[in-house]
Amino acid sequence: MTQLGSSQTPRDDQATRLRALVGRLDRQRSAAPESQPRLRSAPVIAIASGKGGVGKTTTCVNLAIALARHNRKVTLLDADLGMANADVLCGMMPAERLERIVGPDARSLADISIDAPGGFKLVPGSVGLGRIEELNNDEQEVLISRLIEVERQSDLVMIDTSAGLGDSVRRFMRAADLGLIVASPEPTSIADAYALIKVLVQTRSTSGSKAVDGAGRPTIGLIVNQALNEKEAHSVHARMAGVAERFLNYRLPLIGWVRLDKKVRMAVRKRTPYMLSAPRCNASRDMNKLARSLIEWAGR
Repeated sequence: MTQLGSSQTPRDDQATRLRALVGRLDRQRSAAPESQPRLRSAPVIAIASGKGGVGKTTTCVNLAIALARHNRKVTLLDADLGMANADVLCGMMPAERLERIVGPDARSLADISIDAPGGFKLVPGSVGLGRIEELNNDEQEVLISRLIEVERQSDLVMIDTSAGLGDSVRRFMRAADLGLIVASPEPTSIADAYALIKVLVQTRSTSGSKAVDGAGRPTIGLIVNQALNEKEAHSVHARMAGVAERFLNYRLPLIGWVRLDKKVRMAVRKRTPYMLSAPRCNASRDMNKLARSLIEWAGR
């Protein structure tokens, strides 16, 4: 806690606690013997969008419910720090958020995860820590490493990242096994989504990693949201995939699509996922298909 009369702001105080945590972790790593790299116990899927307003978080929440209905243990991490709202879409008011994972009395992510409507675990994002882009590289890596703690309790881990091309988005995407880009049919959304895909593909190339996994599966895929119908969804994918293959030499897969549905907006206003309030609507049916595609990709 900052003492009265101190010139230190809450954000400075939080950054100081993070730096202290980084120092402790560095000392632990230097004192511990070298060990083999930790094998991931559950696939990690990061979801991003080139711009806001395309339904990224709504997609994350309802996809988590759809996966849970396929008997998968899912943990959703709201990593849009400072702008977290997955709990709002679920009609929840968490008592603890991500800022509790730092400081002298730091807790694990499993400790602060809560049961969300629809049968998945939610790690509520922070609205007081400040955006992760303001933290230095070591501090960002600490947060990412702590987020992976929930693998042990999950079949799939989903990360709802920030919108745009920020450094935190690239870091979460690199940490994930699969990166999903949510785009709508609007021209600005398509352009911004392609810009994000370009950055991600080029970043993987320059870092020595590939845009396909060991089984030859693409590690960056597309979700078309708010499409009028299946034809429009495939048209959006065809445009983006054609440009990606021509200029990036990358074959962009379409993981799934969700139709524009008035039930979605009604559910958001009620702070209830549409998979629960309208399980038979077009969007819910499409989301179930998307979940099956994702399970097939994960090999589970």
